[in-house]
Amino acid sequence: MKITAICMGIILLASTNVSAASKPVSYLEEVYGLGSVAGQGLACQVKRYDEYELLARAIMIGKAPDAIQQKEAIQQYNVGKAEAFMAMEDENFASCPEVAEEFARQKIFKSTLYSDGRIKLYDGTMITPRKSYNANRLYEKDPNAFARADAAYKKYVAQAEKDGKNAEKIQLHDANYDKYSGQF
Repeated sequence: MKITAICMGIILLASTNVSAASKPVSYLEEVYGLGSVAGQGLACQVKRYDEYELLARAIMIGKAPDAIQQKEAIQQYNVGKAEAFMAMEDENFASCPEVAEEFARQKIFKSTLYSDGRIKLYDGTMITPRKSYNANRLYEKDPNAFARADAAYKKYVAQAEKDGKNAEKIQLHDANYDKYSGQF
């Protein structure tokens, strides 16, 4: 069951690129899917995690119809990321070999990010943000991201057990976005 939940993020992300004949995925659903894949990548410590984060954030910002929805999307991205990370941790990272293999084959890696924030997707679609920004500042590599997420998860679970509650979600705040939110 956990493996099914983990793979849903990858499936959801893939479904955003299905033909127009299928039901379109909303902006917030797409961002949640991007976050879920990021959470799986972080949990499995995949090699291209930082590159994925940079591209996913560019898509999120570029597709945001307005600042209000962008702020909500950042929350959805973080929820998807936290839930996927927690699911992987709950199963002791057992499906990481499969996730790492799927992660490496993401079409997002065939996208091109330009310094002004525009991103050309693998299918040729160009996404232009409402306001250009310095794409180099969108995401900074954090060598301690896994350790911090793991510690936050364990702290949350310990507090939930102490309080006699079931652990459901944790909030992982996006320090990089908070740091640069004024430029978008």
